[in-house]
Amino acid sequence: MKTAQLTLPLLCAALFASAAALAQAPAADSHTAHHPAATAQQADLSEGEITRLDPQALKVTLRHGELKNLNMPPMTMIFRVKDAALLAPLKTGDKVRFRAEQIKGAYYATHIEKAE
Repeated sequence: MKTAQLTLPLLCAALFASAAALAQAPAADSHTAHHPAATAQQADLSEGEITRLDPQALKVTLRHGELKNLNMPPMTMIFRVKDAALLAPLKTGDKVRFRAEQIKGAYYATHIEKAE
């Protein structure tokens, strides 16, 4: 009887653990396995237009739409960049998609690409 009392809880625990593991593992033949998921960064890109570039000061001024990840309405503002190379392919007037983040109280454009 004691064996049955110990075996049943262990069996239930093993069953629940394996069910949880199967529920988390995606099926190799599922539809989503054929399509790469968009990264969080790609999903959070905002639209804007470059109004001023200052690569030496590591700054770009953007007229942008809503920045959902920062809960910010459309406006024109200056963003810092960590590397001037991010600004190299761009010019004033370019329509862009970008990722903005607040880092230590300052606003940075961490990714900028020309809009298509």
